[in-house]
Amino acid sequence: MNVEELEKKILSFSTTYFFSDVHKDRDEYYSLPLKDFASNPICMVGYILNLFIDGELDKANAILATLPEDNIFRIGLTLANPTVTWKEFIHIINQLKRNNRPINNVVLTAGRPYLLNGFNDFTRIGPLLAHHKDLFIEDVSFLYGTECTSSLYNLCLAEYYYQQNRVMDSELLVSRTIKEFDKKDEFRFLFAALFLEAKNALAMGTIVKPAEYIADIKRRVTEVGKAEFSMNINACEVHLSLYSGNYDIITSWLAGEAPDEAGDFNMLDLYRYMIKIRCYIVQEELSAAVALIEKLRPLLERGKRHIDLCELDLLLAETLYAAGKTEEAFEPLARALKGARRRKYYRLVADEGAALFELLLAYAERTPDEPGLPRFTENTRRMAIMYPLYLKPRYKNNQQFSQMEVEMLNLLQQGKTLENIGTYFFISVNTVKYHLKKIYTKLNAANSNQAVWNARLLGLIK
Repeated sequence: MNVEELEKKILSFSTTYFFSDVHKDRDEYYSLPLKDFASNPICMVGYILNLFIDGELDKANAILATLPEDNIFRIGLTLANPTVTWKEFIHIINQLKRNNRPINNVVLTAGRPYLLNGFNDFTRIGPLLAHHKDLFIEDVSFLYGTECTSSLYNLCLAEYYYQQNRVMDSELLVSRTIKEFDKKDEFRFLFAALFLEAKNALAMGTIVKPAEYIADIKRRVTEVGKAEFSMNINACEVHLSLYSGNYDIITSWLAGEAPDEAGDFNMLDLYRYMIKIRCYIVQEELSAAVALIEKLRPLLERGKRHIDLCELDLLLAETLYAAGKTEEAFEPLARALKGARRRKYYRLVADEGAALFELLLAYAERTPDEPGLPRFTENTRRMAIMYPLYLKPRYKNNQQFSQMEVEMLNLLQQGKTLENIGTYFFISVNTVKYHLKKIYTKLNAANSNQAVWNARLLGLIK
């Protein structure tokens, strides 16, 4: 590919050429001599974007520093820089506004199912959103030039409300944005809105089949939109399926689509890496989970990604606890709770539900006066009750189950009485008791509730 072809691609960035496409052409950009960038500044954009994606932030910043402060390429790339501070971001926007130089192709989501926590971490601006709506809308129009800036503001505010655990307020806002983005074909934002709607439903306990939400996302986001988000749509399904203990989806994704942290490691896959860590916990590959966590940490620290570092510490605490290292789990848990309390990441903690609840109880015994701990524990307890299978390893059992035994377990799960079950199989209650006794023995269960629970962990019933 020659320089002219690369330049043509970069000029269509954010419309038909996305971050994932830039990274596919990485070798082409990296093969260009740095001395040629003076005459080919457009290609330099692709080169630096790849440095951002690969986590080579110091190298990217060093090149940017050689450009004049008012250089349009430096301005645009600084806006996309994962290490940009909120003050720097606002300063650049004001500079653009003063000079009436809008930039309509800056992508801040980079394919992730978030806006405030996309390629950059802007979760810290949440407290400002409610009081500076007009300013936010005015600034965003310089980045996206869209008719949907009010809806974009509402979606950012909805994400902030979600983290505050104001789930109903979040849902009221996000439901409006979905209609607007769908009508205006704003697929980038529609993807984020639909995912947040699914997270709201999960938090309220109203989500029944995660696959239906994912199918809706795939149906609404057309081929143009999928070009940016396709790599994450199935990861979103795995994320939601973790709460229902759908081991088949988890296993299939790990075998086929999960990113390879030992291969082409890059920051575009950050969301998928977070999901893969959770899958490792479910699969009881705890050493692999810890290794991936520690591989991500330096990248997140350099990128100043506070919410992701908080999530990483929660996952490390859960991994250590699953390995029976409760005392060692307290240190990352304490860091995570401190960060969550400071920045109001209440749902980030709550969403870990069953994987975190018992660890929080153990931590409370050691540090009963920890600020905010009762609130975190209560929020997590609610999720643990609604989704007891979250991050639970599949129950291991070498016993064989007949079709009749599986069907009986399904009827038990539905709350059927012994008489009901007998009717389904045209057998007496005593015969039902005989079969159930065999089932309980196979599942190492003392009663029907425990039998159903172990059967779900085994994947016998859904």
